[in-house]
Order: sequence, then C-alpha cells, then structure tokens
Amino acid sequence: MHVLQIGCGALGQLIAQATLAQGHTLTIVRRSPQPGPAGVQVLAMDVVTQAEMPALANQSPEILLYCLAPVAGQTYQQTYVDGLRHVLANIDQRALKHVFFVSSTSVYGEQQGQWIEEDTPAIPAEENGQVILAAERLLDGLSCPHTALRVSGIYGPQRLYLLKLLQSPARWPQHIQWTNRIHELDVAGAVVHFYREIESDRPLPAHIILTDGKPVPQHEVLQWLAQRLEQPGPLTPPSSLQTGKRIRNQFLQQSGYRFLFADYQAGYAAILSEMDHA
Repeated sequence: MHVLQIGCGALGQLIAQATLAQGHTLTIVRRSPQPGPAGVQVLAMDVVTQAEMPALANQSPEILLYCLAPVAGQTYQQTYVDGLRHVLANIDQRALKHVFFVSSTSVYGEQQGQWIEEDTPAIPAEENGQVILAAERLLDGLSCPHTALRVSGIYGPQRLYLLKLLQSPARWPQHIQWTNRIHELDVAGAVVHFYREIESDRPLPAHIILTDGKPVPQHEVLQWLAQRLEQPGPLTPPSSLQTGKRIRNQFLQQSGYRFLFADYQAGYAAILSEMDHA
C-alpha cells in the first residue's frame, strides 16, 4: 500500500523504518529537506504554514498517517489542528482507505488514579488535551474510516525522563503518582500492525489507546531503576493522595499485537543494557 506519513521526527523515523520493513511504498512529508531512509520519497514542506502545499495534490495515498509534533515557534493549535486541516484539504482522498492521527491520552482528564479505557469519555482537563481532541474531531468529516491513536508516555533510549528524574531528589514524588508508558518501538510496531489490519480489510475503531497496559506509581519505577543502578531512590510516599490515571489497552491486546516490551521493567532493562555497552 502507499502510505503518506506527515512528520518524521524521532518517533516518525521508527514508524518509517517499520513501514518499509513491511513492504509498503512510503512518502514522507517533513519540514526539512533531509533525506529519509533509502527507498522513501521525501516532500519538504511545512503543513502548518502551508509552504509548498500544492505538491500534496499529486499524492493519492491509501493510508495517511499524521504524526507531526510541535517545534519551536509553533503552537499545539497550529501543529495539530491547523496542520491536519491543511493536509486533509490538499491531498487527493479518493484512494484513501484509512487515516491515522497520532493523538495522546491527555484527552482524558482524570487525575485521581481512575481507570481509563477506550469507552471512557474524552474530557480533557488541560488546554493541550483540548487542542488535540479538537484535531481528532477533524477526522469526523472524512468519508473514509479513521483512527486517533491515543498514545501514553513514550520512552526509549533517547527518552530518558525518569532516569534524569532519578538524579533530582528534590523532584521525587511526594504522593502516589500513576504513570503509563509505552516503548517507542512498540508505538511503531503497533502502527504498522494496524496497517496490516487495514490491508486485510479488518475494521478499526475511531480511537485506540496505545500503552503497555501496566500502569505503575512513578516512585516504584524510580525505586526499580535505583536498585538496578545501585543508587539512592525515593521512599514510598503515603497512599492518602493519588494523582494521574491508570490506562488499559483493551483493543490493542484484542487485535493480536505482541509487545516487544510488555512493561517498564522489560523496556528499561534493555535501555540500561544498551547504555552499559555504549
């Protein structure tokens, strides 16, 4: 199938590599003229400012993936809403079988440890989540099926927020703070897994949660990392106050996707091993 991918940052590069490995034809739209992986057509344009946008009219993809992230000088509104609107207005939609939009679990506003799943109403509590949900709603005007991929916290070898947090005791959690993660390779793997579903004419819902389905209090992750690194870690805070949310991944599991890293221990063990051999 011909995949048109809007955005090729750190996550987009992994998705592009997985897309090519699956044998699809891939066209990438990116802000810079940097070349993509071998065999990829790259269109240099900024879909936010609409620079060079007429070139999109020549694209007739079967799958459209929008995975653009904000850069300096561009707001969430510009990146997610305006950029997506510009793309949908300029591409040839006649061949489209499915549109994917990389969204976020920030569209769920719960912050007291509640469980979240696909049928939980999306009621964002913060502005960024509200903007991303507004972008999702642009898909409702399409004549083809579409899916918002609501991704939780992404981690990987270059996404080391918790390892950096471990080095800052003043910022260690003072209460139970639930976190939800997914390794960046599993995000890419899930995306191309859904490409196969489309290729096989299996329907997908309008939104899917991408997370490993193993929510855990942040202090437990820090304690595990501290033990592995033989460093001091945080104490277990009192359980009287809980923040964050606990997120299930029902559809992803039911679809048959097999995780490369089923939980944070598997993922961070691989990252720490890679760091030891660097």
